[in-house]
Order: sequence, then structure tokens, then C-alpha cells
Amino acid sequence: MPGVFAWRLFVAFCGFLGFFLAVNWLPDPLTALSQQASLLTGVVYTGLAVYPLVTGRAEPRSPWLRGAMTVLLLLVCVTYMTLLSGNLSRAYSLFEHMITPLAVLADFLVVGRNQRAMKWWHPISWLGYPLLYLIYYVAADLRLYGRFLNPGAPSFPGVIAGFIVALLALGYLLYAFGRAKAGYRSIR
Repeated sequence: MPGVFAWRLFVAFCGFLGFFLAVNWLPDPLTALSQQASLLTGVVYTGLAVYPLVTGRAEPRSPWLRGAMTVLLLLVCVTYMTLLSGNLSRAYSLFEHMITPLAVLADFLVVGRNQRAMKWWHPISWLGYPLLYLIYYVAADLRLYGRFLNPGAPSFPGVIAGFIVALLALGYLLYAFGRAKAGYRSIR
């Protein structure tokens, strides 16, 4: 349990560090999904770290929150590395787009122990934050991500559909892994 506490504080630290480094570097950091995801990671993983101290239980019964964070952070990482510049030369970018997403993924795959409680609908609900961000992005007319996420382009609906399909596939891959891990743990 002390190891999980330290690990989750490390994940929170990575999220907060990426966010605060970006705040000091970028002119308007809260409009980008990367900064929002980093700040949210810091808050969520601080909560997960102190959860056992408050409740006496190792972690919440449901892995929903960790799954949602994993999908969100992998969206940030993969999109940045494949569709955007993928430049990790600045410390904030390295933390926001690589270190924090990999730490959240490792937490879901290796550290967490509550995957048995995963429900079939969790991957669908994990689309919530990315879709809310998309609504905000379009309503605020942000234009942060170049041509590939331009609401005025004819390809925009197809891009959004592609993101939804990819995030659902990722979510169900995490679901399958979690269920297999839970099954493996029960036969040991």
C-alpha cells in the first residue's frame, strides 16, 4: 500500500508539473486539452493517492475513473505524437504528452487492482470528457490543432467519427485487458 501511495503521488506530480510548466510557457494554456488533462490528472491522482488514508480501502470499487483518465491521456499522447508536431523538446510537452500519459497507462495496466468491477458500458462513458471538450472547442472557435480539427472543413465529421471509433476501440481494449487481469488474479 505505501508503494501504491507513492506511485500515485508520482503520477499526480507528473500531471501537475506538466500543467504548471505549460502555464509558465504558453500564453493561454487552459484552452488546450493537454493542459486540462494534465491538471485533471494531478487532481485525480492526488485523490487516488489519499483515498486509502481516508477510507481504509486500497482503492475505489470501480476502475471507472482510472479508465477515463487512461483514455483521455492516451488521446492526448497519440494525437500529439501522430497528428501534431510531436515535439517533446520542452519539459512541459514531455510531461504532458509522454511521461504523464505513460504513467497513467501503467497505473491502469499494472498498479490498479479493481478491474474486476469494470462494466461493459464504461468505455462508452469514457468518451464524456473528450466530447465535452470538443463542444467547448467548437463553441469557443479555438483553432488550436491545425487543419485536422477544423469545424469548417468538409472532413470534420469524418475526423470526429474516427476519433470516437478509436477511443471506443481503446476503451474496449482496456476493458478486455482489465477483465483478463481480473480473471488471472482470481485463478492464482
